[in-house]
Amino acid sequence: MKKIDLVNLEVFTDMAHTMCTRVNVKDQVANELYTHGSGLACHALALKIYNSSGQVELSDEEYALLMQFAEAMFTPNMIDALRNLKTQDDGNSMGK
Repeated sequence: MKKIDLVNLEVFTDMAHTMCTRVNVKDQVANELYTHGSGLACHALALKIYNSSGQVELSDEEYALLMQFAEAMFTPNMIDALRNLKTQDDGNSMGK
């Protein structure tokens, strides 16, 4: 299980990863999964994210689905931000 916070997502704004901004992407991610995802798993994940308070606990399978979708549909800096959440969670830190 991985807890991710999509309300305060740290997104880098340069390739060197020296500048970043915190953005609320919860609704955007849920809507993208809902409108462009395929299958019941995407539908369930979209609802889970949308109905969350921002921080949501994902199973390893849900996180893998999110990343598979992100790698096909999101911008590179958003993909890096989501990957960074996994790294932070693996280190038992939410980056706060």
